[in-house]
Amino acid sequence: MSDLKKTVFFGSDPIALPILETLISAPLRALVRIEAIYSQPDRPSGRGQKIQPNAIAQWARRYGIPLFQPEKLGPEDAARLRELGCDIGLVMAYGHILKQEMLDAPRLGFFNYHASLLPHFRGPAPIEAAIASGASGTGVTLQRIVPALDEGDVVGSAVIPLDEDSTRASLRERISDACTFITMDTLPRIIRGTAENIPQPEKHASYTRKISRADSAVDFRAPARMIAARTRALSPWPGCTFPFNGLEIKLGHVEAVSAPELAPAAPGTVVPWMKGELLVATGKDFLRIHSLQRPGGRMLPARDFLAGMKIPAGTVLESREMIPLSQKTPWKKKPAAAVPAAPRSC
Repeated sequence: MSDLKKTVFFGSDPIALPILETLISAPLRALVRIEAIYSQPDRPSGRGQKIQPNAIAQWARRYGIPLFQPEKLGPEDAARLRELGCDIGLVMAYGHILKQEMLDAPRLGFFNYHASLLPHFRGPAPIEAAIASGASGTGVTLQRIVPALDEGDVVGSAVIPLDEDSTRASLRERISDACTFITMDTLPRIIRGTAENIPQPEKHASYTRKISRADSAVDFRAPARMIAARTRALSPWPGCTFPFNGLEIKLGHVEAVSAPELAPAAPGTVVPWMKGELLVATGKDFLRIHSLQRPGGRMLPARDFLAGMKIPAGTVLESREMIPLSQKTPWKKKPAAAVPAAPRSC
């Protein structure tokens, strides 16, 4: 037992659960022991807004691992890691920034699982940004944490291809699975001191930002393929919505179609199409809308939705600016809201 590397894990999102399961499974349980878990405090959740622990906190309690849930990390937390004699710190989707005093506590350092192939899509929304950008692939990077945002050396990575069926939910699942591979492959090399530390090429860096309600805006002046990708990236929240009859209508499953047989129309125009189907002109090609949802209702097939709320051919749906989810330079301020507040259940 004395040879086991003492490990502390920081995380708050269920996407990180496979990492924890891997750490307590063979063969890694012969190399490491989880001394403590840090996670976000229990918060209100669900329709009843009852105080609930997140999935990582539940896992820690189930296995009897010491759990700490401070609202803000302080010097006492760095002191605790030193007292525990921690060798390695692992982080994924924790929700707090680790200051230098904390980073210096584990003997071998802190390492973060980031849901992109760094330096692409640094920041808080790499999964959504990768899908919305139309990238052909993304992945997971295990990087040494430094004070600068996601700029530490890369010690391990896994590539994940993307296609036009990739959604936020499906990509989260694949990233979660990839973390298992990276943990099994890279953690033993970190322990042995043989892990390669690869600097990130700054010229390829891009940065994401925190997603807000404003990002549900749809701009039909954009190409249909871009709108479809953004819809897949932002489902289920905040989703992509357009205003109609005083309501925010949410897009469900959509696809870009070329339909060269149709006459060109102004972006946002509902064009004649098959009965029970909804086709909208965009800046390039057409957006075929398979399902929609009104505030407080269920997501319905277009045929069922249109039976209760007509959107006749010739209607011009309003376009609103879609603020990019990523850019080549760090974000300096929060983008202005473009969408009015609407019920959370929309």
